[in-house]
Amino acid sequence: MATAAGFFGITYQGAVNGLASVTLSVFNMDHPDDRAWLKLCYDHVTAGSNGQLPRGKIGQLLTTFYRERFEGPTQSGGYLHSFPEAEAAFIQSLYSSEEATATIDFPSLLAALQDAQADFAEPSAPLEYGSNSVLRNDKVKHTRPVLHPQQLFRKPMTTSQEVGWELYAGGNEPHPAGTPFHLRTSATTQFADAMEKQTWGRSIGGEFSAYASRKLTEFGGLGMGV
Repeated sequence: MATAAGFFGITYQGAVNGLASVTLSVFNMDHPDDRAWLKLCYDHVTAGSNGQLPRGKIGQLLTTFYRERFEGPTQSGGYLHSFPEAEAAFIQSLYSSEEATATIDFPSLLAALQDAQADFAEPSAPLEYGSNSVLRNDKVKHTRPVLHPQQLFRKPMTTSQEVGWELYAGGNEPHPAGTPFHLRTSATTQFADAMEKQTWGRSIGGEFSAYASRKLTEFGGLGMGV
């Protein structure tokens, strides 16, 4: 029984470890997805720097890693940072010099982060609200949260969040063109639409419900405002 419980405790995101299992953090480097995202951010920031991360670009690396989180006061009276200051201080401690031009390579950075996680380095909780009453008040007023789910969590927390999770573009990056989540028109739908236009002079599929469309066809439009 214990074996079964231990087996089912292992998920795609790795073993459950408090905040480390859900929170987006540089201290979460036990999964290939997290390491790949860090490497992508690292390569973006160090482009033209021979693969070395200057000490002066630590903030840029973390800002990119956390998908351009908003920094500043919120409408609720709180204050948010682009990235956890403790994580920036940890990376700064890896440099042998305090000069802005001092550099570190990716394998050294990754190894240090993995050692920190193995030593139970706790990620900073990505909390936008420090008061439940403020959160409830914002919900009543329909005040939108400042942080996006992708800026808070490693992976989708719910099934509904899985739709478009990887398509999110933060900061000034362009959003994907088009409407990828709309139902795509099939050949059958196009045929039915053409038939409706031939009969009624316009498409009725988008104007009436399925029930109303059936009655419209049955009674020839009488009483339906056609």
